[in-house]
Amino acid sequence: MKLVNRISLIITPKQPMYQWLQQVAAEEVTSLEELQLESSCYLLDEPTDEIAISPLKQQLVEQHYRMIWQSELEVWDEFLDQAPELKDLAMFLEWFDVKFSGLTFDLASNNLMVANTQ
Repeated sequence: MKLVNRISLIITPKQPMYQWLQQVAAEEVTSLEELQLESSCYLLDEPTDEIAISPLKQQLVEQHYRMIWQSELEVWDEFLDQAPELKDLAMFLEWFDVKFSGLTFDLASNNLMVANTQ
């Protein structure tokens, strides 16, 4: 087991995401519960300064929510031609639940593969 020097935001879809998917990929997602079985994990650099978790989470979400929105919707709509326009952070939080993890461990025996997606 290895400790990875990253913190993470764990993103889980909520009802509005499921409703949109019913228009875009209804045959691929049968229920909100099924959709919520898989969350996405976004790794971020550990903070260099001591900061309480709540303001750190808020700061990270504010910095990255647009990129996360695009990434989450591109999974289902590659060119985002059917995706709604993201208005603001409040809309993002209506569509996704965000959890914070301050520790990341790698339990795998294989080397970590890193691939740039953008």
